[in-house]
Amino acid sequence: MGGIKSIGKRISIAEHKDATTVVIESTITKAQQISLEMWLGGWTGLGCLLGYGAFTFGGDERLFYLGSLIFWGFFWIRIAKVVAWRRIGKEVIVISQGRVTMKNAFGKKGRERAFLISKMGEVKYEKRDTFSFLQQLDNSYWILGGDTLYFTYDGKTHVFGKQLEHHDSSQLAKVINKALKKYGDKV
Repeated sequence: MGGIKSIGKRISIAEHKDATTVVIESTITKAQQISLEMWLGGWTGLGCLLGYGAFTFGGDERLFYLGSLIFWGFFWIRIAKVVAWRRIGKEVIVISQGRVTMKNAFGKKGRERAFLISKMGEVKYEKRDTFSFLQQLDNSYWILGGDTLYFTYDGKTHVFGKQLEHHDSSQLAKVINKALKKYGDKV
């Protein structure tokens, strides 16, 4: 078993006898984590007020509050998911003989996706436009997104590598492509 290498502050790569494991942490600064949790707390407080209104008032006012609670619930779930991702989330990629598994793990839980190396295209990184408002927004710490690496599999594009720096993305693409050649028939 080889040692653990790292790319940047968030990516660690472990070489094993029969596999290569890549872990991409989702860490952010303490100040950013506090602001996210305050946002969730404020949003929860707003939901309490909307719930109070929905159960206190009647008629059209109750319908307004119930409708607002539906929208509030949708966004509360999204905010809670980002807070959980930033606390315990990580992307885990395991490349072994003939297959690749990827998982967005919340702790140890998460849906694992499996791919046959023989059907995978080369892993490429997306060059971000630093002047694009939407790409900068997608790279914000309060959003769960901003995937920077991609590959094709059975005609579909699959993405991973959330909010990585350009330099880290290009290095990671090289490492993964090298591992794909090592454990697969071809890339």
